[in-house]
Amino acid sequence: MPIDGVAVRRHDGTIDQPKRRDIMTTENMKLSRRGFLGLGAAATAAAAAAGLAGCAPKTMAETGPAEPEGYTWETAPEPITEVDATEETDVVVIGGGIAGFSAACSAAEKGAKVVLLEKTGAGQFRGIDYGAIGGKLQLEAGIDLRDRKQDVLQEVLRWGDHRGDYRVVKAWVDHSAEALDWAADMLTNHGITIAPIPMEMQVIPDAWYEHYATDAFQIVPTDELIAEGGEAGYEPPFAIGWAKAFTAYAGELGVDVRFNTEALQLVQDEAGAVAGVVCEDKAGVTRIDAKAVVMATGGYGNDEEMMDAFIPGHAEDVHNISTPPHNTGDGIRMGAWVGGAIDEAPHCPMYFDEGVEGLEHMPSIPLTRQPWLYLNDLGERFCNEDMPYAFVCRAHNAQPRHMKWVFWDSKWEIDGPAMGMVVCKDFRSPLHNPEEIQQFIEEGTILSADTIDGLLAKMEGIDAETAKASIERYNELCAAGVDEDFGKRRQCLSSLTEPPFYGVHAGTTLLVTMGGLKINENQQVIDADAHPIEGLWAAGNCSGSFFFGDYPITISGASHGRACTGGRRAGQFAADRALGA
Repeated sequence: MPIDGVAVRRHDGTIDQPKRRDIMTTENMKLSRRGFLGLGAAATAAAAAAGLAGCAPKTMAETGPAEPEGYTWETAPEPITEVDATEETDVVVIGGGIAGFSAACSAAEKGAKVVLLEKTGAGQFRGIDYGAIGGKLQLEAGIDLRDRKQDVLQEVLRWGDHRGDYRVVKAWVDHSAEALDWAADMLTNHGITIAPIPMEMQVIPDAWYEHYATDAFQIVPTDELIAEGGEAGYEPPFAIGWAKAFTAYAGELGVDVRFNTEALQLVQDEAGAVAGVVCEDKAGVTRIDAKAVVMATGGYGNDEEMMDAFIPGHAEDVHNISTPPHNTGDGIRMGAWVGGAIDEAPHCPMYFDEGVEGLEHMPSIPLTRQPWLYLNDLGERFCNEDMPYAFVCRAHNAQPRHMKWVFWDSKWEIDGPAMGMVVCKDFRSPLHNPEEIQQFIEEGTILSADTIDGLLAKMEGIDAETAKASIERYNELCAAGVDEDFGKRRQCLSSLTEPPFYGVHAGTTLLVTMGGLKINENQQVIDADAHPIEGLWAAGNCSGSFFFGDYPITISGASHGRACTGGRRAGQFAADRALGA
């Protein structure tokens, strides 16, 4: 979707010239092939420009015409003064995902009058994991990490080279149980079945790295949810359970939920506090005056300008994207335009090792992501395949074409589960779909042959002679039960000896971006000097100060857990301000 005044390269390679914003609807939310070309070197965002003066804007005659320089978030556009309608409310929440609905419902629970704006045609929910520490379903399942809060906190910071704000991470650690228990009750009360996730589906006992069983619960994928969510385009389909429950609960609380309504700018009063938002729907442009605003617009994975600036190397590293097409950094821009600081580059991407060649987007199926044998184009093995998937991505991104060849044989139905992978790589997860696997084999997306030579002949770009020697060496290691070359666990040594043999050419998938507006421990957006911007909060993937480096997959569900927790707390704080509490 075009950004006002900016030419945007679409994923099919075409260029959108500057034009008036279109309202996003469900009809134009189709995901297309990655077309990022890396037009510029990565750069750190400069300090945000001076804030808008929405209540008393200066005219063009007073300021002169603006000449945008640098990145679009560095220079605030002229305030929108011509509107079709003006309204008032207590709290405006921008974004209708797990963070936004958590914020809106939590604010409404405190008695605030709330408007929620979502630029697409429905609530936006995805994924299967929701992290907390000490949630009631965790305790019922015998999982108690309450005495390991400091360990979990330090693990988040360690993955980000300690660039995250200790206080912000601690707020999630301390408040996640309450927030996810609240969400669990909300889901259950609205007919969505949930269940705890047992320890063995979260922790690999003999792994060389430690997992923390922080998954609070999962939605049970009923046939009804799968059918309804699949038709509506949710991924996985049963994520529609969140949309159904939250939309119903928001209605019960009196939240004014407005789909197909896009926020354009924040409004500031003369003192610089955020005092509302200008938005647009098919009826026209509306200014909503409010005492508090919560930004929950998600990341920027489909905005090339931000990707170039904040995630160096993405053009070469990312094979395909699962990032929702409407995630274009809107909230981060709006926050920066009123003085909000943005996390310094590089930001944290959520990279998955599931980008299979031949597919514009591949569902996260466990089969192709197991620690089978990985070879590069030279036919050489290059890593211990039994690593967290973020590390796998970093390893194959260092190889020719930034990809890897994955090999397995007909024993996969036995050997795969025996490897003991957890969470989204677990064959017991609802993501495992044998019918889908068979379809990919029949279509040739998953390559297959009755001989190793036959399989290698189908792999364009690989050195077949070296690859065959590498496979022979690997089979020797499997037979010995000891990986002398790379130290992979014995359980993950699955030989290539029983036809048919299978393979895929796989790279990195970008799920979401995880850097954004800097916040404090109360979810308030802060400026370059760490002072709060009055009236503005942020939660979810448009907020920062938390994840850096790589996403800490050893902490199950940290992303959605942070979104729910941060959204709930932001909504509560926003309501307190609005109601004078």
